Amino acid sequence: MDKPYRTMPDIEVLPAHFPIPGAGFLAVNAFVIKAKEPVLIDTGMGKDSEEFMEALESVIDPRDLKWVWLTHDDADHTGSLQKVLEAAPNARLAAFSLAVLRMSTDWPVPMNRVYWLNPGDCIDVGDRKLTAVRPPLFDNPTTIAVYDDKSGAFFAADCFGAIIQSPVQSTDEVAESELAQGMVGWASLDNPWVHMIKTNEFSQSLERIRRLAPKKILSAHLPPAEGKTEQFLELLATVPPSTPAIAPNQTALEQILGSAGSVNR
Repeated sequence: MDKPYRTMPDIEVLPAHFPIPGAGFLAVNAFVIKAKEPVLIDTGMGKDSEEFMEALESVIDPRDLKWVWLTHDDADHTGSLQKVLEAAPNARLAAFSLAVLRMSTDWPVPMNRVYWLNPGDCIDVGDRKLTAVRPPLFDNPTTIAVYDDKSGAFFAADCFGAIIQSPVQSTDEVAESELAQGMVGWASLDNPWVHMIKTNEFSQSLERIRRLAPKKILSAHLPPAEGKTEQFLELLATVPPSTPAIAPNQTALEQILGSAGSVNR
């Protein structure tokens, strides 16, 4: 875990980063919205669970949380979910029904505390409305991103993610060429289905985000980005007709391990 920081007047980032051997780093962010009914969006990686809880407690008393919004049930979003629900007895878990059912095969999700959401559904958290949005790209069928109508922030789940060279607190600190390459590569690798979809159909999903006109994009896998919505949508539009990314194979792994061994000698 990295040190939490404020990205908007009422939004805190609980940041971490995951090293991608031979490539760079992938941000793994969770967020706290300090609404009238405070909301935690996602719960980080399991390997960071102790540090995650400390980071959470540094920005809000978990007992004050009213909502835990799970964008999807991948392990890098659910790492501290059980601990959070124990520490936040007044919070309800907002999630897609399939995500809750799948998690229930591993641990007893307290169904009486669950609030099932579909894309388009909204939650009133006292001083703002949070809307569930299916992002243009997703690697998990249970994904529901979040649009906050008060701050104008779009919590994009895995969409708009990018592997970058070093952890930072804003995309303004990343060179445009690096950001573009990292975002397009991540989009292709994490969402291989995007190369099977018709360009005009994908454009419609991008247009839905364009109409939202978020002031800030807060992706789980990218430093916060302000004023870059159109730039990012244009980047994603290039992905369907592009050459699909190829994941590293065993030869690449052996090369990475060999390089690491040389450094450690």
